[in-house]
Amino acid sequence: MNVEVKTPEQQRAEILAKIPDFRLMDDTYMSAFFNGRKDLIQFILRIIMNDEKLVVTNDKTQKVLKNLQGRSITLDVDTLLNGDREADVEVQQESSGAKPKRARFHSSMMDSNSLLPGEDFEKLRETYVIFITSHDYFGKGLPVYTINRHIEELDMMPFDDKEHIIYVNGENNTDTPLGKLMHDFKCNDPKDMYYRNLAERADHLKNTEGGREEMCKIMEEISGESVRQEKIKTAVRMIADGSLTMEQIAKFTELPIETIKALASQLASITA
Repeated sequence: MNVEVKTPEQQRAEILAKIPDFRLMDDTYMSAFFNGRKDLIQFILRIIMNDEKLVVTNDKTQKVLKNLQGRSITLDVDTLLNGDREADVEVQQESSGAKPKRARFHSSMMDSNSLLPGEDFEKLRETYVIFITSHDYFGKGLPVYTINRHIEELDMMPFDDKEHIIYVNGENNTDTPLGKLMHDFKCNDPKDMYYRNLAERADHLKNTEGGREEMCKIMEEISGESVRQEKIKTAVRMIADGSLTMEQIAKFTELPIETIKALASQLASITA
């Protein structure tokens, strides 16, 4: 069986060919679009969360979070709000990617990666997992669905754990700030976008040489990290199987032996 191995030039040509059709509903493009642009992240979050005073103090696109079992997630856009709240913004084109338990897992991973050893649980940040869905996931015609915990036996009194999940309905086409934002998320032509700041960024990435080069570089980095995460998953399965030495696993996965030893140490601490 012949396996086609694409050269870096071929991979770059494929990316360039796809750029005109990209929309903000495409997670890789969205990550590139908001990379290093706190102003634009702040702009969309102020609309989604209906909070004109919201301030983005730090941001990271394609942030990888891992647990000790080797299961990892990659956050499309992870950001700090006003210094003490954290928001994970995800675009979901398929309903399977927006299932409630996935939102729960994202929230739990944000928590598990936010405390240092010995820190008090009260230092956990207030968190928001925001799913921007291509379709109306709950089918009730609302522009936004906000999920918070409550205590049923106490007249639905809020259970104030500071964890929030928000679903944004991408089918919302109303003449409102949020409806216009959802329109722009589904546009592939900057000229058709409502918001000038988003249109200017899209035009730069799609229609200038420097922007296309930026897109290629970011997407190549994202692709490389995705490949690395798949190698780590394979290594974890090999270590758990126990039939290969760490040197053999390092050879087959093309990961550094130090990485294999660290994974093995983590698995050993779990099973001890």
